[in-house]
Amino acid sequence: MIDMKDIKAALVDLLKNKAGLTYEAHFDNVKETSKSYLYIVISSKRTTRDRVYYDRVLSVDIQLRLLPDKFNRTHRSELYDTADKLDKTIRPVVQILDRFITVQETRSKIVDDILHYEFELDFTDYLPEEQLPFMEKLDANIEAKKFGEFKIKEDITNGE
Repeated sequence: MIDMKDIKAALVDLLKNKAGLTYEAHFDNVKETSKSYLYIVISSKRTTRDRVYYDRVLSVDIQLRLLPDKFNRTHRSELYDTADKLDKTIRPVVQILDRFITVQETRSKIVDDILHYEFELDFTDYLPEEQLPFMEKLDANIEAKKFGEFKIKEDITNGE
């Protein structure tokens, strides 16, 4: 099972190290900041297959929020450049731990001078089953008659 903390760490690594973006990445609300930043929203959907396996779809929305310059302007060219960098980095696969998840499609749009770069991670995951304790000792009284033929003798204890 891939934990959400591992998914978040893989996304930050992807943005910082692979895409080379220098913005801080946040998953929680940012009230005040003096720098431009990336804000990441992850929506999750799970569909059960059986006791162990389930299909998982994570919708990821990476938002780049640029602070305006001294003339109160946001440079859309920087937003478009970032969308191109993300496209080159995220497609065709995203690596999370030892898993490689194919990204089928990406979407980007600019709304109110905020870049929204969206994609989905669609994969099958599993729930680790609880390991039951092993039997420590098994005593059996077995008598072999012929090849492949066995008889289990009952133990008589307590005079029964």
